[in-house]
Amino acid sequence: MASTVKTDKPQKEPSAKTEGLMDMLFNIDALTGGEMPMGFLKQMIFITGLIMVYIYYTMIAESRIHQIEDTKQKLEEIRADYTTQKSEYMKVGKQSYLALSMKRYGLNVSLTPPIKVVSDPIKED
Repeated sequence: MASTVKTDKPQKEPSAKTEGLMDMLFNIDALTGGEMPMGFLKQMIFITGLIMVYIYYTMIAESRIHQIEDTKQKLEEIRADYTTQKSEYMKVGKQSYLALSMKRYGLNVSLTPPIKVVSDPIKED
């Protein structure tokens, strides 16, 4: 027969201090009786799937918000360009700027005001 070998060190029983923090926080053995029931596993998978769908739609919503903000910023830039161009066209259309551009063609501004021509209406008998 084989003889058993005795060691000098006594074997330590695991205590609560040697268990990890995760074991203390997430110990569900008291709830499940030491084994994982199949119905509980199905519920956990279903809830995990719902959480994944929630995370997916949250990411989509955040990306849409960023797209809307980018579009608003581009719209403000286009609006600023439009306002700038409109003010330049208004300035170019003034008489003083037209007089400067007419000098290139040898035309001068008329110093005599225009004459209004009024005709008498013909009376019908």
